[in-house]
Amino acid sequence: MRLRDIMAGANASMYYRLDFSRVRGMFYPRSEDEVVELVRRAREQGLEVTPKGGGSGLSGACTGGNHERIVISSLRMDSVITVSRDQGYVDVQPGATPDEINALLEPLGMRFWVAPSSRDIATVGGILSTDGGGNDTWSNGTMRDNTLRVRMVLYNGARLVVDGHGVKCDDPEIEAALTRCHMTLDDVAASHGTLGFITELRLAIRPISTERLQGGLVEFGDYDAMGAALSQMIRQECPIRYGEAIVFAHDDVREDLAPPLLILEFPEGTECDLQDTGRLELLSPSRLQEMKDIRLKLPKRNPRDGIQVALFEGYGLHDDSLVNMHRSVEELTALLRSHGMEPFAKYGHAPSKWYLGDNTPAYGLIMHSREIRPASMSGRELFEVVMDIVQACKRLGITPKPEHKWPFSDQVKKQRLEELRRAVGGHFNAFIFDPDDASETLASMV
Repeated sequence: MRLRDIMAGANASMYYRLDFSRVRGMFYPRSEDEVVELVRRAREQGLEVTPKGGGSGLSGACTGGNHERIVISSLRMDSVITVSRDQGYVDVQPGATPDEINALLEPLGMRFWVAPSSRDIATVGGILSTDGGGNDTWSNGTMRDNTLRVRMVLYNGARLVVDGHGVKCDDPEIEAALTRCHMTLDDVAASHGTLGFITELRLAIRPISTERLQGGLVEFGDYDAMGAALSQMIRQECPIRYGEAIVFAHDDVREDLAPPLLILEFPEGTECDLQDTGRLELLSPSRLQEMKDIRLKLPKRNPRDGIQVALFEGYGLHDDSLVNMHRSVEELTALLRSHGMEPFAKYGHAPSKWYLGDNTPAYGLIMHSREIRPASMSGRELFEVVMDIVQACKRLGITPKPEHKWPFSDQVKKQRLEELRRAVGGHFNAFIFDPDDASETLASMV
């Protein structure tokens, strides 16, 4: 098997044109000690280190750009180390997936409550590195909300423990420097593997829910009506356990859908809280499952003509951009069409929760998007569209979700990571901090 097959076969982003001559090794350690040894070897050779999990993320960070580097995969570090049912936590290696963890916890009546759509592939180390979540983040939070502490290996070989209060490190100088910086778990979340290699996580677990849930469908006359309804749900803290939006569907896949619409699941008896948000239709269990399946399959279908592409995966509409949802969606649509692209599907988690670069939570709609691209469009032209979208999001007050197409468009987060990297020594995924914000590197990889 060639190195190209190993590297490219597990990278879900559109950044997959790599210079494989710059990858000096791909390694699969089983223990923290082995990670320390691999980092030592990289350090002695003057190479960078790229941590890699399941490769299901869409930012391209797991590729390492095109710097001289080794890649260390967590896929063989997948053990569940300790389960404490009474204290509500599980200690795991970073390569375990949510599905694997929950298969072990289910007989104990417990569950780890982070469920991205890629939960059978995505590793918990990678999910924390992107601060991912799923369609239940409104009620269960993102990965950082469900992580109690992490262990990491730094570039100098030091071992670091980070929790919600601070750090401990076997290098006193690094511990003092990070303490002065007030480093916490919030800094590791959405850091894209730029600080070190995660070797262990303590995750919060809770009992499996026994509440009875009811499915519902809410259809809206226009985008602003959907935005207003979501804003009201957020203000009233409606007890949504599952929330998905279908915002737009191309004629090739629309069928009998009437977007914009919400597919919801909530505790029985609470539907009265939702009656004034739109036309609520209660769904039978079979109809609810049918609607969930439609939503899941929507981005996996293809147009009759042209090529579908996941150009810019995560738009975080919140506050003004959510209330003025019509303007937000229409301006993005106009931008895409100005580049010769046609919207294919818009969908996502709603109501949802994520974090801004200053670690304050945001609430609204995580809108994913698929477009039909012209067959003649080059990779660099595609990347120029991405850059235009980043600027449009800034203008519209939309959060380009940091776990998706553009790492660290949030300069507050990037500056914070640069501060911490000065203390820990850097050398992990340094391409993201290139002077041109990695744009030249990423453009060459599309």
